[in-house]
Amino acid sequence: MELIAAIVLVAALAAIALPRFLDLREEARVTTLEGIAGSMRSTVLLVQSKARVSGLQTSVSNPGGNTQSDYVIDTAFGSSEVDWANLCPESRAELDDELTMLDFTTIRAGTGGLQTDFDNRYTRVGYDLPPGRCYVEYDSFGGSSGSRIGGESPCIITVVSDGCAN
Repeated sequence: MELIAAIVLVAALAAIALPRFLDLREEARVTTLEGIAGSMRSTVLLVQSKARVSGLQTSVSNPGGNTQSDYVIDTAFGSSEVDWANLCPESRAELDDELTMLDFTTIRAGTGGLQTDFDNRYTRVGYDLPPGRCYVEYDSFGGSSGSRIGGESPCIITVVSDGCAN
């Protein structure tokens, strides 16, 4: 009889604790993504400030050619290429040290189950990258290429967290 009572008690505790544990997992993932997004925002502000102090200004059109090398600044992590339209660090630079947004952070693929993906425009870090729904996305160009012509388009950092419970 005592054994049955103990089993019932353990089952009841499991029924109460398991949903709570799953909620904590989702909350922990979302909090991690928010922290990564904050790190990216800080990186953007520091790089933009450094670019402006270096005398760089945004341009309404791509300078192209050799002039693109004017949009390289020195940082503590190496030489970083910034986008001509918004002075945001490029997701993956094509010039000098070819730094990525991830080089400015301590984020590495596989750490804590995180996945990473990046190209010249986007950096994505998360637990379920697109088409999944649990990641942070950094768009170094800031919106569609059409919106960049004729004005500054800020870089965009988006947290997608509606799939973090899985």
